[in-house]
Parts: sequence; C-alpha cells; structure tokens
Amino acid sequence: MNTTAQHGQEFEIQRRFDPFYSGGATAVSPDGRLIYCSFGNVINVLNWDTGSVICRHIVRQTIGSKEEEAAIVQFSLSCDGGTLAVAYENMLLKLWNLAADLKKCPNGKIVKIASRACVHSMAYGRHPNLAHMLVIGYSDGSVKLWDTESRSCIGGMKCKLGRITSVALLQLSDQTAKVVFGTDTGGVCMWKYMGDDEKSNFTTLSFHSATVTTVIAMNNDQVLTASRDMTIVIWEARAHLLRRSCALYEPVECAILITNDLLIFGGESGAVRFVNLNSGCVVETNKLLLRSRIRAFHHCRTSGPGTVFFAVTEDQNIYQLEFNHDQNYCVQIRRQIAGNNGEVRCVAFLSNRLLLVATISNQLRMYDIESGDCHLIDGHSKTILTISTSSWSTELFVTGSEDGTARLWKLEPDTGQVQCLSVYSGHVKSVTAVQLCHENAAEFPFLITASLDRTVKIFSLKRKLFSDGSTARQERRAAETASMTVVAHNKSVCCVALSMRKMLLATGSFDQTVKLWQVVPGDRCELQSIGQSELHGRGVNDVQFSPTDRLLASASGDCLLRLFSVDGSLVCLRTFQGHESPVLKLAIDGLRLISVDSNGLLKLWSLRSGLCEKTYDAHDGAAQALAVAPPTSAADGTSKPTVIATGGDDCSTLVWRDVTDERMEQAQQQRAKTLRHDQTLANLLESQRLSEALRLALHLRRPATALRVLKEMNLGDQLHSCLAGLQADHLQSLLQYSAEWNTNSRYCHYAQSILRFVLTRHTPEQILSWPTVGQFLLAWIPYTERHLQRIDRYKDQLPLIDFLLQSANVLPTLSPTDQCTSKLGKSDPLSATMHYYCLYTSALFLLAASSSAQYASQQAMSAGQSVLYYKPRPYFEPSENGYKIQPAPPAIGGYGQASKPSFPAAHLGGFPIPLQQQQIQHDQLVSQNIASDEFGRGPEKPLVFVPPQPIVPYSNSIVEEPSIPVVPGSYGGVPSPAYGLSTAVPLLAPGKLCKERVALLCCMNATGSYGLQLLLVGKSKRP
Repeated sequence: MNTTAQHGQEFEIQRRFDPFYSGGATAVSPDGRLIYCSFGNVINVLNWDTGSVICRHIVRQTIGSKEEEAAIVQFSLSCDGGTLAVAYENMLLKLWNLAADLKKCPNGKIVKIASRACVHSMAYGRHPNLAHMLVIGYSDGSVKLWDTESRSCIGGMKCKLGRITSVALLQLSDQTAKVVFGTDTGGVCMWKYMGDDEKSNFTTLSFHSATVTTVIAMNNDQVLTASRDMTIVIWEARAHLLRRSCALYEPVECAILITNDLLIFGGESGAVRFVNLNSGCVVETNKLLLRSRIRAFHHCRTSGPGTVFFAVTEDQNIYQLEFNHDQNYCVQIRRQIAGNNGEVRCVAFLSNRLLLVATISNQLRMYDIESGDCHLIDGHSKTILTISTSSWSTELFVTGSEDGTARLWKLEPDTGQVQCLSVYSGHVKSVTAVQLCHENAAEFPFLITASLDRTVKIFSLKRKLFSDGSTARQERRAAETASMTVVAHNKSVCCVALSMRKMLLATGSFDQTVKLWQVVPGDRCELQSIGQSELHGRGVNDVQFSPTDRLLASASGDCLLRLFSVDGSLVCLRTFQGHESPVLKLAIDGLRLISVDSNGLLKLWSLRSGLCEKTYDAHDGAAQALAVAPPTSAADGTSKPTVIATGGDDCSTLVWRDVTDERMEQAQQQRAKTLRHDQTLANLLESQRLSEALRLALHLRRPATALRVLKEMNLGDQLHSCLAGLQADHLQSLLQYSAEWNTNSRYCHYAQSILRFVLTRHTPEQILSWPTVGQFLLAWIPYTERHLQRIDRYKDQLPLIDFLLQSANVLPTLSPTDQCTSKLGKSDPLSATMHYYCLYTSALFLLAASSSAQYASQQAMSAGQSVLYYKPRPYFEPSENGYKIQPAPPAIGGYGQASKPSFPAAHLGGFPIPLQQQQIQHDQLVSQNIASDEFGRGPEKPLVFVPPQPIVPYSNSIVEEPSIPVVPGSYGGVPSPAYGLSTAVPLLAPGKLCKERVALLCCMNATGSYGLQLLLVGKSKRP
C-alpha cells in the first residue's frame, strides 16, 4: 500500500455517533451532567454538558464489561450520585463507587442476591438519612431492604399481589422509614421495618385496578402513586388513608413532581401533560408531543425561572426539557439525543455543520456535528432509503422512502425547525435514489427520482416552493405531477447522479449497466439517452460525477471501481482494483476517489495513478453510506480540510476530517525537536554531564541512549548519586528499561545495580504503588535466577584460579586469607561476578604469559640481553561500589649497565608492534628504585620488556596504527610512579578500558590485596 505523504491522504475521526442506549433503566446525576444508560451488559455514562459555548455529548466511560455474560436488568443511582447499584440477570448485585476511579476497581463490589426471582425494580432512598438504603422489588412479589455500606440485607418480606413494579423509601416525621411499593395488579403496599421481622408493620392499600407504574415519596408523610388505570392517588402514609385521587384519561407510564402542587406525567401517546394536585385537574394547554411512549422522567435541577428535567422515550431517544414557571404551563425541548440509530442507510451534508442521517426508521435524523444534538424529523411512513442535498442551498433537501414517495424539505435557520414543502409520488415501489438539480438549473429547478420499479421520473419544481411555505402548500398539487417518466433499465435502478455541467444524468442498475442521459431543462424537463456501459460483472451500486472534470465513476458488486470519460459517450479510462467485497458507495473529491465496501473498509484512491493511498477499517459491518461535505474557505482565504461522513450496519455514524497538513506540520516540528534533543544530548555527553544526560534520555523515552549514558558512568558512587536525583516517573521508566537490559548478560550488571538501588531506597509498598510496575516486575525473576546460577558455577571454578596463581613463578604463594574462594562468600553477587570475570581472564593470560615469557627470555638471553620480570602490586583500592586505581608502585626488575638500552620489537595481542626506543639514564632508574628484583637479578644487562599475548579483547583496536609510542613517563610500557593512574574505573567495563587503550596484564583476588595491573600502551583512534 502506498503511504507517501500526499494531500488528503491522512484522515482521522472527528466525531462519532454511536448507539449508547438499548432500552431499559436510565439515571441522571444530581447536577444533570451525567446520564447513565443501560446498553446490553454494560452501562454507558454520557457527559451532557449544558454550557453556553459548545455543548458536547460523548461516552465518558463504561461501567461493566462487554464480555460479561449476564445482562443488566435494573440499576439505581444514589441521591448523592456516588454509588450505583446494578442488578444482573444471574442474580448478582454489584455496587460501583463512582467517586473512585473505575479503572482501579473495574468489577465493582459483588453482593449476591438471595432470591431466585428476577429484579424488576429498585430505588435508593432520597432522604439524607436513607441515602445508603436500597430497596429491591422482585418478580415473585418479594421486597428486600439492603444496606449498601455494610453490603448486607437488613430485612425482607413477600406479598401475594403480583410482581413488584415500582418502589420508594419514605422518611416519616417520627424518624421512622417505610417501604412503599406497587404491583402489577394495582396493589399498593406499605411496609414499616422496625429492625425486627416480628415487629414489622405491613399494610395493603387498594384503589388502582392496573399496574402501578410510579411511586413518589412526598413531603408531609404523603405518597403519590400513578397507574395505567389512568388515575393518580395521594396517600397519607402514617394513617394509611387516601387523601385525593385524580382521573387523567390516559394510561400513566411515568410521572415527576416539579413543585409540591404540580405533577408532570407521560403516557402512551408521548404527550407531556400537567396535573394541578390542589385542584386535581389536568391542564390541557401547551401540550408537548414526543412522538413515542415516554418510559421515564428524571428530575434534574432548577435553572433560573425554569426547571430542567429529562424524558426517555420508548424509541430510545433522550430529551432535555425545560419547564418555565413564569409562563402558563410551557415546556420546551432544549436538546434531544438519539440513543440508538439502527443500521445507517444514507448520509448527506446539509451544511458543514449539519449532517442528515437515514436509518432503518421512518424518522430522519439531523445531527449538529459540533454540539452533538439530534433533531428527529417525521413525515415518511416507512424506512427512508436515500437523501439528496442541493449545492446551491443549505436549507433544501429531498428524501426517498420505501413508502414510494419523495419529500422536499426546508430548514428554517431561525427556529431550527424542518417543514415538508411537498410530497412527490408516482412510483409503485420503493424510491431508491433522489437527486436535486444543481445551481446551473436554478431557473428551471427539477427533481429526479429512481425506484425499484425500473423507472426514472423528473419533477419540475416551482421557484416559489423554496421561499414561501404557504405558497408551497397552495401549489403542492401542481408540483406532485412528474413531467417525464422513463423505463431506464431492465432491473431496479439503484443510483442516479447529476453532473455540474451540461446537465448530464447517470444511472446505475442491478442489470450491471451504467447509462448516460442528457437532461433537457424547461417547464417540462426531458431525458435523452446518449450512452451506456456494460463492463461491470455485478449490479452497479453507485455512480458519481467529478465536480471539476468530465469524469464519471461507478461502484459495483464485482468489487471494482471504474472511471469513465463522458465526452460524447462512456469510455472506461481506468479500473480500480483493491476491494475484496462489493463496493457500496463512492465519492469524488478533487483528484481523490473515496469508496466504502461491505467489509466496512474506507479506501482513498488517486485518480491519476489509480493506486490505493490509504485504507481505514471504518465499521464493523458493511459501510452503507458515504458523503463529502461541501468545500468551504477559512477566514484567511485558505480552503478548510475535507470532511467526510460514513455510516454502516454497526449503527455508527463517523465524521472524518482531513489531517494531512496537520500531520505534516507535526512531523516537521517533531523532527526539529528531535534534532534539538540530539544536539543537547551530544553536548551533555561531551561535557561529561552524565546526570543531566540520563534525565534527558529518560524524559525522551530513549532506553538505548540511557544505556549509553550508563556505560559512561562509574557503577559506584556516581551512579547512585545520579539515581538519587531522578524524579519518580524517571526512576520508574529506568527500572522498566532495566528489566529488558537484565535479559542480556552484557548489560545485566547495569540492571542489577539499578534494581539494587531501588530496593534499598524504596519500600515494597512504594514500589507496588507505581502504575506500571506490574507490567515488568515479574520479568526480573527468571533472568536474575539465571545470573545467580552462573555466579554459583563461577564459585565452583574459583579453586582453579587459586591453583593457577600459586603455580605461576612470577607470583608468591598466597596465604589462605588471600585466596579467592575464602573471600567470595563475603561479596555480593555483582561483586562476585566482577571478581570472577577479572580472575578468569587473568588466569588465561597467566598461562600464556608464562610460556611467552620463557620463550622471550631465552631469545633475549641468547642475544646477550637480560630480561625484566615484573611483579604485580596493589594497584586497586577497594571502595564501596568500585575500585580506585592508585599510583603505580616502583617497578621491580633488572637493568643493564649501558645508559642507552635498546628494545627489540615485542609481540602484543598476536600482532608485531615495534615499541619506541627511549633514552633512560642510569640515575633515573635509580631514582625510581629499580635496582634489583626479589629473585636476585641485578642490573647487569639491558632490559627487555616482554608483553603477553592474551589481551586481544582489550586492545584489538590498537592495530589500527602501525606504530604506537610509549606513553611518556613509562618504562617499556609500564607506568612509572610519577605518571601513575588515579581515575575510578567502573566494575566490568571492558568498553571503558578499551577506549582508554588499557590492557590487562595480571590478576587480583577477591580481597583486593593484589590489584589489576594495567598497561597503558598508547592512544589510537576510537573504534
């Protein structure tokens, strides 16, 4: 797939309109900003922001798991909005603490419901004293009272009046509480729980003859009940008497108290009505109709002179309503949101902000992309299949439906209301495609419709229809008559498209053909066929003209897209291959072709190359709808990014935005930022400001750079001081990187040093509180055990080192306290690894050095020269976390009587390297205490230094120079006291030694009494 950076190649989702409510229980937070909606086995929490700037609704979080097998049957929100009780069909009750982070407790607190019946209703107490009390009603007629703080059932009872349909908790004036519930047989029961089942007070009240749908706890020890028998009743809770009843003449599904004397109720008709509780009369003025049966009302808050509350309808829509107290019982819709759209069949942009969506419903949805509001438009009697908007008007659009009609609509920009201007009929089957004329036909406007009955119709429109609604109603008869009807194809016509120029019309059909027509405008428009193509192997699903060129594109069920030239006739210019399923919709935007298929893929094509530039997995099911927003210009005259919309069988509508320019700008800024950071890191490393370099590497999340900085450090005090200055997040990142380094034996010592610092400076509780520690903590165990096993194997091999040290003629016999095996147990694993590494390498050197020295000495003695024998001295001083090199002790050996000794070429690392001759005076040798060695050899002959062979791992790079001068102040490559080294060398850092061109000559044991003698052989180019 071609992914080169070109204009319009990168798209991202700007807005999603997903289903969030599938019916069932709902709840609203006390401040009205959060709405809880059940959606299968999860609860979606929506943020309903009522701010004046931009009102947005998004799915904020999800309570529960989509993999949960049991579905949610009921839930209730506490009066303070802090606890949510959810009942599942598997007889479990989960309590969610909404004040805490749900990610820390994703499963909630589980409370098993000791009942075999299903939960049918539940409610928290609304009084502050009852805020932690939860009453649950079951389908078998039983009622239980739960204390959610202790998660225990404190009481229960069972009635024989049927299933419990509504419950409430009432706080009486004598500080006692009563449980009031209604049943599906019309019974109302009051249960006064006294703390002991034997003293419980249970009373049954009879009045209703149908299901009690609502129980409301009022003030002054009163309870209101509403029923489907079209009545409401106010009861005296203490005296168990009926105070007042009201006839409503409509079955009541839900009710809510706005004030103490005003009740709002809703029924099957979807009307919002008022009842004056003082007079008991229904107020018939200003009735609001919500199109569907109202399932629930949720009281929200008082806002100025009005009260804001929510209504949930049976068609899964949520309305935000406002009741104005100053006006005469007036309720207005502030916002409305569709909870579940169903499968999306068509989308179209009315403007850059308004999106029209047709689903498997007779209601058309108009979304505000910025605010998320959804306006429902009624008119059609069956499912809407197609939508067409006009390029020269942001107020007119046409819809086609399965009812065989097309409707012309107009949006009133002042009020936001949509009215139907005219209805066009004549088709005997579903209208599958509609097309409004473009701007060049404004003088003689017309409408084109296509149907499953194989015909295409042209309707001439009156100009007055677009400006005056009253005139439209008067001339509707004349507008309904088709000026021309053509049997266009042998099978159903699926799609139509109208060109911007020359009035060309293209049609596609299930008969696998694409036809081109000439539209003759006038009072009675006509169609003339001018060409057709039969190249597709399956039905043609969509056709579209290019807005700038004389090109026509078609999409078919044969998984192909074809591009035609419309100069005279249809000539196929290019075929686009890449879809693996039928292509359902397409759109042309400049030099880019956009298509969607039945697999839910969105593809971007180049018209010039015919290659697919980008593919997006847009929908889970088939992508049935695609639309491109009209182009607009910004305030500075530049064109705004392209916006497209897609819809599919997954009931989602996605709005995409072209972010190519933004991504390119971000990439440039990121490259510039990376260059600045790289330069800063280089400067810090060059100036040896390693602590700052490490912090910057951790801040940039560069583990390789962090390891590079650690290699430059001493693993002792320098590392500890650097780690002590790190912030907590940087230290966590470093520990996470160390888990990866610990898997490699080359870098495990860095990881173990960091881990040891963390474990010694932080408590286990602090470490476990880090957010990401659980992701990599277990990775330390297997590799650390492997390192420990390797150290144990080294311990078993250490006696060999003692044997080698004692067998060498150049070393004295070690005392038992100086042996490696006697001191290893006192060292930590990291130090033991370091000791063995040095000793093992030194032992290999010593074996070869003894034979090399004997051979070299024989050669020198045969040449009349004496041989210099060098004995190692304590060159290293052990410290807490490393070893510090001290000035070299006096060299021991013999020297010749001649004042100008000459040195032959020595064999170093397997390569002949001539050593520079130096003038060494006799008095200089005496001042350096090089007079005689412990073996009795005196200064009789010229000295010859014999370097050993096995130092290749440390000095391979020095062969880059054919001649390496001896460092001034050294004698035959051996440092003199005046030029002794005094720098700290980190543990196990051969790379560091290699950079300084330091070669290993001898060995040391675990006690440090014999140090590593280092030979500075010279400096060459760094590898």
